[in-house]
Amino acid sequence: MKNCTSCGAELQSHWKFCTNCQAPQPAQSGGSAAAETTQPDHDAVRSEQPTQRFEQAPGQSAADGQPGQRAESTATSTSVFDPPVMAPAAKSADATGTSGSGFAAPGAPAGPGGTGNNGPGGMGNNGPSGPQGPGGTNTPPSAPKGPRKRSRKVIILVSVLVVLLAVGIGAFFYVQNLIRGGASSPQGAADQLMESIETKDMIGLATLVPLEEREPIQRIQEHLADKMEEFKLEEALTKVGRDEELSEDEFSFDGVTISMEGVEPEIKEIDESTALIRYASGEVKVDIDPAATTGTLRTIFDSLEEEEKVSETIELGELGPDGSPLTLVATERDGRWYISPMYSVAEMVNASESYDRGSVPEASTGSNSPAEAAKAMVEAVPSVISEGSLSPLAGTLSIHEGSLLYLYQDMFDDAMSGMNGEEISVSDVRFTEGEKDGNRATAVVDNIRLENDYGDEITLTSECIKGESDSDSFCLNGSGYTVEPSAQMFGGLQNLSVTTLEENGKWRVSLGHTLADAVIDWTDSLTREQALALLSLAHSEDASGDIAVDDSTDVTFNSAGFAVLNLRVDEEMSLAAEDEYDFGDMTVYSKDGKEEITTLGYGDEIPEGDYKLVVFAGPEWDEERAEDGGDIDYSKELTLVEDSGTSFSDSYLDPGKDYFYGLLSLSGEAMTHTLKGIEDDGELMFEVSGSVLPIGTPGTVVVTMDGEEHELKLVAGEPATVTIPYPGDGEEHEVTVELFPGEGATTAFLSYNGELSAN
Repeated sequence: MKNCTSCGAELQSHWKFCTNCQAPQPAQSGGSAAAETTQPDHDAVRSEQPTQRFEQAPGQSAADGQPGQRAESTATSTSVFDPPVMAPAAKSADATGTSGSGFAAPGAPAGPGGTGNNGPGGMGNNGPSGPQGPGGTNTPPSAPKGPRKRSRKVIILVSVLVVLLAVGIGAFFYVQNLIRGGASSPQGAADQLMESIETKDMIGLATLVPLEEREPIQRIQEHLADKMEEFKLEEALTKVGRDEELSEDEFSFDGVTISMEGVEPEIKEIDESTALIRYASGEVKVDIDPAATTGTLRTIFDSLEEEEKVSETIELGELGPDGSPLTLVATERDGRWYISPMYSVAEMVNASESYDRGSVPEASTGSNSPAEAAKAMVEAVPSVISEGSLSPLAGTLSIHEGSLLYLYQDMFDDAMSGMNGEEISVSDVRFTEGEKDGNRATAVVDNIRLENDYGDEITLTSECIKGESDSDSFCLNGSGYTVEPSAQMFGGLQNLSVTTLEENGKWRVSLGHTLADAVIDWTDSLTREQALALLSLAHSEDASGDIAVDDSTDVTFNSAGFAVLNLRVDEEMSLAAEDEYDFGDMTVYSKDGKEEITTLGYGDEIPEGDYKLVVFAGPEWDEERAEDGGDIDYSKELTLVEDSGTSFSDSYLDPGKDYFYGLLSLSGEAMTHTLKGIEDDGELMFEVSGSVLPIGTPGTVVVTMDGEEHELKLVAGEPATVTIPYPGDGEEHEVTVELFPGEGATTAFLSYNGELSAN
């Protein structure tokens, strides 16, 4: 890169990329002082300076305009987007400028997340960071040279209005170009990527992502923000003391410094719309001062009790698969170049497995309507299955998604090789036009009939999937809520449909937007109570009744299958439900709901006092819910009694057993089991039935009996066994099981069992 994207100045050898960007300023009319460069406001529009490239043949000057050596020059605008520049003292010629980050559209708060043991699911993830603002654009080529000064938001809004009124359609395309983001060339995209990382410009990074990948995520994000407001989830979080999750600086990079040296990306064009960006040289240095961090980073360092400064250097030439250079993929869409996360991941996998790349057909594909596009996709499915290749499907998908399948055809075909040869027929395929929004429209299933080689048939309509028996059939019921992840989640869809895009006058199916519409439908099908349950916020609700120990209480459950009750405990004791199998989790919280005290049934003592009890309904409610799908009326008699204090772990520590089982989840955690005595020699079969370990950290289980250790090496998800001789001395023997996840790992999960048998 020879010029900085942020200010247009020529890159100097002593600068660290563009962080120390020092652009010469135009002199004020009537004076010789240089104009001052001010620090950009984060509400300013990011605008990429246009770069003019000329190819110069050997022995010719750039002015000749002949092909050959490349020279670059920049031009900047003094349009209404730039406020007047005042002439400061001469010393301001050394002022330092940094890249602007673009103004932020209204962002979404964190999406559903949180885990807990008091309700269903609890598996959501934090939504993506709110805004995905406008990206860079080329200023009009006729603009006079000189650096830009970033505008305040008010000036921008007024200026946009003036420009629209002044130049009409030209300004419209200019603003459209800003919104689209991207860069004017693969080289520009590569430079903007590194600059955005170095300046921690998340808006700049977001606008480098292709619209086809960015927009579905943005639609989901905006919808979740609306649901947060509709369900008053912020109030619920604040009520139970989790309002720190709403911190505006949650994604702050305070305390983090990123610098780069020697970064020189190599560009290799694959075709006219695709290019590889290869970082064979250069390093990225990351310095973190824990004491200066805020938001999420502050929370992480607090949990680690880490205050020492961190400094890491990343060699870009070794960041790819197997120590290869980092290679990203840039794609061109409508004249702008973007860096595609989806293509880049595919390229990394493709390169690591040494697959050849395919090519994208030049012939235009697509259909004349959304319904025809959806039909073409469905009718391609038999060929996909019989050939074991996604190529027949590629021509029916959006240009961005279809090109991906063509380009990495060998990789995808190899993944589907086991399907090759299967036969399925599709007939009577009919779609109708659904809702339309700009260049996006849905196509709703009217009828699709599928039949396999064995004569089994499945028919799809807009609301049902009908097999040959009731167990093979499923219909949408208006609710995607379920206690455990299951097919019931699909009940929340409005209808069975796919989403299509109009591109270059033709309609094609978009898998990304189809998924986004499914997520939006699913969240729309939830009630507020169900959202609270999924976010482990049931205890934020006010109590609907009272319950006391030994009193039978008729508990009415809401649409999420839980009830909140005031609980009075007159003396310290442990509690459980008299008919525990009729209910799900029952969790005790402090009266204000901000502190979890215990979950009933585990023998924990509850001090005397007033509490809030959250009770979830049992499997009977879930079965009725699955059948009905709507808000059911359900109640159950609940009686709380003093618990004997026997916990799950105690049940398999009793002596005299010929089997045992258990769970381990912490490094160095151990459990001891007592096995009965036998008169004849036998053997103990010990088996690890499943394990979850951190990536790249194989673990070890040590089984000790009579002082002798037996070691098992673990691989995540794979079983492991060992047979241990057992003496026939008639005496009981203790067996200790201990877990070691591996170097650098602090957590793991392990389930195991042992069984004693005589020879």
